[in-house]
Amino acid sequence: MEKRTQQADVPTTMQREKKIAVLGLARAGVPAARFLASRGAQVVGFDGKARDQLSADVLELENEGVELRVGDATFANVLQDEYSMLVLSPGLKIHHEPLKSVLAQAHQRGAEIIGELELASRHCAAPIIAVTGTKGKSTTVKLIEEMLRAAGLNAIRCGNTGTPLIAELPNLSADSWAIVEVSSFQLETATTFKPRVAALLNLLPDHQDYHPDLEQYWATKLKLLARQNAGDTAIFNVDDERVQSVVSGNEDWSGRVPPNDDVAFWTSSAQHDTNCLWRRGDVLGVRVGENDIPIINVNEIALRGAHNVGNVACALACVTAVLGDRVLEVAGKLADVLRNFESLPHRLEIVGVVNGVTFINDSQATIPEAAIKALQSFPAPVVLIAGGLAKLENTDAYDELGANVVKYATALVTIGRDGNRIADAARRAGAHENDVIEAGELAAAFKIAFQRAQPDGNVVFSPACASFDQFANYEERGQKFRDLVSDLRNASYETHHRNAS
Repeated sequence: MEKRTQQADVPTTMQREKKIAVLGLARAGVPAARFLASRGAQVVGFDGKARDQLSADVLELENEGVELRVGDATFANVLQDEYSMLVLSPGLKIHHEPLKSVLAQAHQRGAEIIGELELASRHCAAPIIAVTGTKGKSTTVKLIEEMLRAAGLNAIRCGNTGTPLIAELPNLSADSWAIVEVSSFQLETATTFKPRVAALLNLLPDHQDYHPDLEQYWATKLKLLARQNAGDTAIFNVDDERVQSVVSGNEDWSGRVPPNDDVAFWTSSAQHDTNCLWRRGDVLGVRVGENDIPIINVNEIALRGAHNVGNVACALACVTAVLGDRVLEVAGKLADVLRNFESLPHRLEIVGVVNGVTFINDSQATIPEAAIKALQSFPAPVVLIAGGLAKLENTDAYDELGANVVKYATALVTIGRDGNRIADAARRAGAHENDVIEAGELAAAFKIAFQRAQPDGNVVFSPACASFDQFANYEERGQKFRDLVSDLRNASYETHHRNAS
């Protein structure tokens, strides 16, 4: 793909009289407030935390001309003044009270309401590759970044779970590529966002605590594609049932799918050709014009699991959209990236082997579908540790997980507030009572799982639930699992050497 002009005209300053509120001063809010202040706007930062709970980075904003108003989790104090713009941090529950009413009143007063992603994209000099979907986003953007860099391009990964796009703007130019992980939370407030390349990985049940319903959640994901036109590329993973519905037009998505047939690639990791990828046996390749270019045998891919072959396929499609005919000359380098790729933390991460038992940290798996993929990614015998704070209301997803526990696991050990839901689902599916243990805490579950694990077996920690009942986030939860493995390894080492002496 040829190099194009910058994403948007980048103004050098903002009018001093422009008063802008930034709501939520966390990972995305701080750089957004800093950026706006540096451009000459009068910025007021709002956060629900009390002042003594704020980070040093937030407090430093005052030295950069940002006024802080904190300690009101309802954000009602936003209505004390009028603003030309409100910039929202991702994750603020805009569909729920009291914030819903606050935003409605601010909008009636004339405030434009956007998010950090929208703000950043308006000032981004680089073309953007954006990836969304319920699962696989972080892995896919890392794959794209590493393959484009291997091809000699300046590619920078940022977005939802990494460094926000707004913080990377100084490092991006028309000669580089921004590889952006995009969440539904960000797309809610993205009004003009138009990536050069947009990829939709999957549409799974999730985030029912945020979105009004699943249909609204899935429709929000499709906003990634809403403003693309000729010259842009849309990439769909047609192995996913709901994405296939979008592509085939079986559902009415109100025109959110790009209208130009020539801008879309249909990708698949299955045994059939699409218009940009092909798989024949175990060989995965790309199609450029009339040329079929083999890339890699899927058995050589470092990532575990069939679902990760799908992530690789999507990443290859994005890279092909950028490189075009250059894929042929760099095919070997792309394959090397895939052979040597290191997975991100807390995603099917092998953290250690103790006494022949392999421990896998998949703490990022916060829905049943993700835990099912984890179970299918490792050979038997497997002991599964799962549970936490359930994100889904319906029981069908947990029943499916229970059936897969019976099929793939020798034992299930549950933790957390809703671990009993997974335990009950496994029992309903036919699991023996002795093979379902409700442990409550992760440390206790870990000990039981190690005791139940068989030689050359696997202990897979894939919770299928959110972490907030017992941990601050899935990263903290995954680190706890890592620490337990480390402690077990050290204890085993000391015992071995004591016995040897």
